[in-house]
Amino acid sequence: MNIPVWLNETLISIAILGVSWIAARMTLYILTRWAPELAKFTESDLDDRIIEAIKKPVYFIIILIGLYISIARLPLEPKVKALADGIVFVLGVGIAISIALRVVDTLIEWYGSEIAAKTETTVDDQLIPLVEKVANIVILVMGLITVLRHFGYDVLSLLTALGVGSLAIGLAAKETLTNMLSGFTLMVDRPFGIGDRIELTGGQVGDVLDIGLRSTRIMTPEQNVLVVPNAELVNTKVVNLSFPSPKTRNKITVGVAYGSDIEKAKNIMKECALSAPSVVKEPAPDVFFTKFGDFSLELMLLYTTEKFGDKVPSQDAINMLILKRFQEDGIEIPFPTRVVYSK
Repeated sequence: MNIPVWLNETLISIAILGVSWIAARMTLYILTRWAPELAKFTESDLDDRIIEAIKKPVYFIIILIGLYISIARLPLEPKVKALADGIVFVLGVGIAISIALRVVDTLIEWYGSEIAAKTETTVDDQLIPLVEKVANIVILVMGLITVLRHFGYDVLSLLTALGVGSLAIGLAAKETLTNMLSGFTLMVDRPFGIGDRIELTGGQVGDVLDIGLRSTRIMTPEQNVLVVPNAELVNTKVVNLSFPSPKTRNKITVGVAYGSDIEKAKNIMKECALSAPSVVKEPAPDVFFTKFGDFSLELMLLYTTEKFGDKVPSQDAINMLILKRFQEDGIEIPFPTRVVYSK
């Protein structure tokens, strides 16, 4: 008995669909049972994470491949076949995009937990979210272009239109884009990091709270948040008071009366500095006789504190100690005086 052509093709399509289902089940079984066992021989768990992320999408995409081949053999109307092929193709592209997104997310998550978390710098921690967003956008755009090309749309014209639109948006958001590029420069160049105390050209001093894509937030000593555009930080001079060391060199100038014991005054000032809190012993404080003033001999005390924030408290403590010791030892701190001779 002769079997009609349409029935023969239908049976073959069903057989292909069945074979694809069996292949998908076997692939899922291998990825679930055997692949993790083989992955145990590697030092990293990256392969385990990737297998776990892609096993379900791979199962469905194998079935879709069989469905696509089966539909191509069916004796359907051209419009119906084109519609069915289009639906299956879009589903296949969607699953492929899902696999790519899962792999990218897995790679970035693994890098963040295994490598970035163990580094001393925070550059990778700040760049990871940006890289993830850019990668996801690129994958989605590539998927969209693939679907449009399949249905015969002129992708070149679309890209040209997008390019013109992007140019218009870029011109309108020039300052924002400049700040974003500057933020990327700050993250890579690292002139300062989060927690560092910096001084701007305008004289503002503060601790860096966050380095964003558009701006950097700084906590001032008055406990106010100063928001500075990144472009301004890139194009001006910034003093990093925490680099190469958070220790800060400070000075106090004191005038003593003519006739005072200079060596004794210098020793007292050194002792006062060493007695003050937050003053480090190395490098040791030192005192220099710097000037013959109009009414006093000027002595300059140089000392180092653990961090910039200790500058004012240490000055207060040392000044109080010097005043007390000078009074006890009879060393005079003179008032400004002027002698007028008249004929």
